[in-house]
Parts: sequence; C-alpha cells; structure tokens
Amino acid sequence: MQLLPSIELRSIVKHYLLINSDNEEYSHYRFFSDGNPGIVFHFNAPLIQNNHTNTLEQEQPRSFIYGQITHYNNITLKGKLSMLVVVLHSYGINTLLGVSASELNNAVVKLADVFKQQALDLEEQLLSAVSTIQSISLIERFLMKRLVSIHPADRLLKAAVSAIYKHRGLISIEDLIRSFPVTERQLERIFNRYIGTPPKKFTDTVRFQFFLKSLQNSSSGTSLTEIIYSHGFYDQAHLNKYFKKSTGLTPMQYKANYNPAVINFIRVS
Repeated sequence: MQLLPSIELRSIVKHYLLINSDNEEYSHYRFFSDGNPGIVFHFNAPLIQNNHTNTLEQEQPRSFIYGQITHYNNITLKGKLSMLVVVLHSYGINTLLGVSASELNNAVVKLADVFKQQALDLEEQLLSAVSTIQSISLIERFLMKRLVSIHPADRLLKAAVSAIYKHRGLISIEDLIRSFPVTERQLERIFNRYIGTPPKKFTDTVRFQFFLKSLQNSSSGTSLTEIIYSHGFYDQAHLNKYFKKSTGLTPMQYKANYNPAVINFIRVS
C-alpha cells in the first residue's frame, strides 16, 4: 500500500509504503535501486540482508536510514513481514542530514545512531500504534521536528531531476548540460553530493523504473519488443544484460513475481 505524505513534508518525503506478508516460512526477496533513499521501520522480525555476491550479511536494525543502492541485495526473512518505508526524494539524504549523499551509498544506518533517544522513543510509539494512519502520524510528527534544520536541495539539481523524470529517464547528459548553466564536471559534483550517484547512473535508474512500470502494466498481447524500444534499450539482449545486472533476474522472472505497490522489492524463489 502506498500513501502520500502531508503537504508540509512533500519537500523531503515522496511517499510511504506499507509492506506486509503473512507467510511464516523462510522467504527470499530481491531489493534494488529505484533512485530514492529511505527510512525503514520493522514491526516484526528484521530482515537479513546480503549483498549481490552474498559476501556481506547483516541483520537490518529495527529502524534505519538507507542511501542510494548501487547493486541489488538479497533479503531473507523467517516469519511474517511487516514494514513501513518512508521513501525520500532522490536528494532526501542530503536534505535531511546535511551530509554528502554519496557517504551513505549502500549503507544501512541505525536511526538511533543519527537521532539518538528521539528515534528510540519513536520505535516504541510505533510498536504501540493501532493503525497505519497512526503510525504515519507519529512518523510525520518526528519528521516535522527536523524541518527547521533541513538543507534545501540545490535549485539546479531539483530542476535537473524534474527534467529527468519528465523525459522518463530518456534524456542525455549533453541535453541536461545544454538546458542548464552548468559544466559536465559541475553537474557530476552536484549529483554526487545531493543524490549520491553520477547523473548518467541516475537517469538510467529512472529510465529502468519507467520500463518496469510499463512491463507490469503490459497485457499478454503487448509486444515486449515495443516496450524495450520505447524505453531506450537497443534490443532484447541489451535489456536482458541491464536487467540481470540491476536485479539479478530476467524480465519474465520479475513480471511473474512483482508487487505492484513496491516496484523494487519482490519475493523470489
């Protein structure tokens, strides 16, 4: 389930996601980049997270902030899944914390390590909440206290991000440079600071997210080739290579298992 934030928080929060599953056996999930960082709150057992090569395993904290993801992660859970994700705007880490977003790439930072006792108090309050609406209200109250100290995103950066989404990721870096009074080096520096990834990587991620939405919404009679070309992929081989690198899956594996509410978090066999 996806819910919008209050008007006051729309400068940092894109939307909220409530993710639940009643499965009590071992479950395996795949988590990959959608171009946005976020804050996660677990209500049942935390997840076990492995990187894409299964060489780094860690238990996710009860609540945490995550930055940009540069590779997919394998997630394991035994028991019911219940989590609420505050999906931030692409520049949300810098806006909320005032640090270079690239410092948190692929990081899982315990919320209490950042906000101390206030974060621990929020965790306790959320465990006692009786509804999703109450949980979001508590989170919004917590975030509203941060608004006085947020660091507004660079205007040029926001305009560039807006242009990238407007063109569904199908815009070249050369066109971005021509559209704004900035050099390629300056654009690279701004994106690394505010988003955490180079502009080309970010545009590719946005393009891929729009492709996934089209793939999800396609009917059985829709030509996959048509979808591939309309989203800037050269051919099936080009798509398959990018898909495998980004998600560890094939397009058809993704389509068979996707959750329409959560485009970058799916259960896998």
